[in-house]
Amino acid sequence: MVNQTYQIARKHAQLTNELLSTHKLAPTPVNYSVFFIYIKGSIPVLTQQLESLVQSHEVDDTSINELYELHISQVAQIDKEILSPLSESINLVLSKLEQQVTSEEQAVTNLEKIDKVLAKSKQNSSLQQIVSYVQNTVNGSVTQHKSLSEDLTKTNDEINELKSKLTEAKLQAVSDPLTGFLNRRGGDERLAEINIEDTHTTLIIDIDHFKLINDNFGHPIGDKVIQKVTSLIRDQLSDEDIAVRYGGEEFVVVAVHKALYEAQDIAEKIRLAISQLKLKQRNSDKFLPKISVSIGIAENKNEKHWQDIIERADKALYEAKNSGRNCIKIAA
Repeated sequence: MVNQTYQIARKHAQLTNELLSTHKLAPTPVNYSVFFIYIKGSIPVLTQQLESLVQSHEVDDTSINELYELHISQVAQIDKEILSPLSESINLVLSKLEQQVTSEEQAVTNLEKIDKVLAKSKQNSSLQQIVSYVQNTVNGSVTQHKSLSEDLTKTNDEINELKSKLTEAKLQAVSDPLTGFLNRRGGDERLAEINIEDTHTTLIIDIDHFKLINDNFGHPIGDKVIQKVTSLIRDQLSDEDIAVRYGGEEFVVVAVHKALYEAQDIAEKIRLAISQLKLKQRNSDKFLPKISVSIGIAENKNEKHWQDIIERADKALYEAKNSGRNCIKIAA
């Protein structure tokens, strides 16, 4: 049964690679996962949609990525559907092989002892031939099993490497590449992991007059400003706090398990540090205009959804903007 399970998984992997080759797709984690689950047939709606793409000749990296996002974008599901069952099957086979090889090696040792005894007596030449034959057969079996064990170990190592790559891909999918903060999707996932009923305080931070920086100095300089602001925000946060790049120059920070007065202190340190920035354009040796941020703060008040808290903080942010910017306002 174990060998059969492994052989089935191995056949699925082989067919997956053949399909990827047929459609001229690279065996990336995304492409491989979609086609493996298609071969396995564990998500019928994915199977139906992929077959429709094949019939309309619309199979490409973009369409496959859309299926991946729609049906199997979570690493946990890929692990559950593909990697863990295959790895488990391999480990079971390896365990059986290890036991068998140990048994066979013990048999070889016993046969060697018998062979030495028989070699001392010419009367047992026929029996000695039988023992030698059995000994050679068992030796051959040991070699074959050791070779299979090495192949399976290599395959398992490749599976573990793929798991690492999938985890890395997952991190990239939920992170903002410019700042290293979570993107909105990543923020939503992290917020779903914490209890909204506990004490938390949400900050919305927006860079004042940022459009003027982009218009007058160009987007590369604007990106540098965002990265510098990001660094100063990060300096004031703890490991459990959640930081999200919510828009172009807007950030959402959830001060996890921190009351309003604690979050106010964090917000003021961020505001002050940014207001003291003196940034110069390297090529022209020209100073950028003063950088400042406006911040809206809202402590959770029996809300059931994070979006409701964020909207309260957003209203406080607009109040800060209308009050002259470079200041902090608390949501009602």
